[in-house]
Amino acid sequence: MRDASDWLVNLTPRRRGRVSLLCLPFAGGGAGAFHDWPDGLPPDVEVWAVRLPGRESRLVEEPYRDLGALVDALVPEVAGLVGTPYAVFGHSMGALVGYELVRRLRAAGLPEPGLLVASGHDAPHVAAHPRQLHAMPDPALVAALRDYGATPDTLLAQPELLELFLPTIRADFAVVETYAYRPGPPLRCPFAVLRGVADHDVTPAGCAAWAELTAGPTAQLAFPGGHFFIDEARERVLAELTELLDGVGRARRAA
Repeated sequence: MRDASDWLVNLTPRRRGRVSLLCLPFAGGGAGAFHDWPDGLPPDVEVWAVRLPGRESRLVEEPYRDLGALVDALVPEVAGLVGTPYAVFGHSMGALVGYELVRRLRAAGLPEPGLLVASGHDAPHVAAHPRQLHAMPDPALVAALRDYGATPDTLLAQPELLELFLPTIRADFAVVETYAYRPGPPLRCPFAVLRGVADHDVTPAGCAAWAELTAGPTAQLAFPGGHFFIDEARERVLAELTELLDGVGRARRAA
């Protein structure tokens, strides 16, 4: 197991688990979005969260606006995780980043994860982003963030905080909305696709299409809640992840 870095935060520093879970945040999110996940996962799971530039302890760094450049920078940072059984979880923007990260790791000759979890996003080859949030003027972007409901009203109401936050969230939306899927050979690892039943940003068909991107099995899981069902239905989400990650361990032990 590797040490923590600017990019990777070890949320379970006292654990030496049989499997590592790499967590990639949603737009505007950071490693802190997963800070309480270890409490809901087994003690043999190490939880690592990605901390992107432009937030938390990296607030002064320029955030990425291009998914390809972001993944290029991330690959060497996570390469140390893939020598042991590992899984990748990404929510919303993180689902796209996680998928492309695994593709790049495979292209570099590194092993695919035992599980890729794509949460809160349609499959990249069918996803559409007609709103183009990254190009909106500030008032319209703030209104859109208020509609999403994940950004505290106290932040949205304070101009000095918005001045710090908006460049990062705008850059994250650019990462998602300017991304263009490029066809390639399917992955081989199992997928699990998670969605909220009241999430208007995804569709059942769009989530089902993830299965077209892997030769491995794909599980489809629906949870109560909207786009941020991972918070609204946290206990159930982590319970399902616990079962899925146990399968990762069994697969590696049997290999």
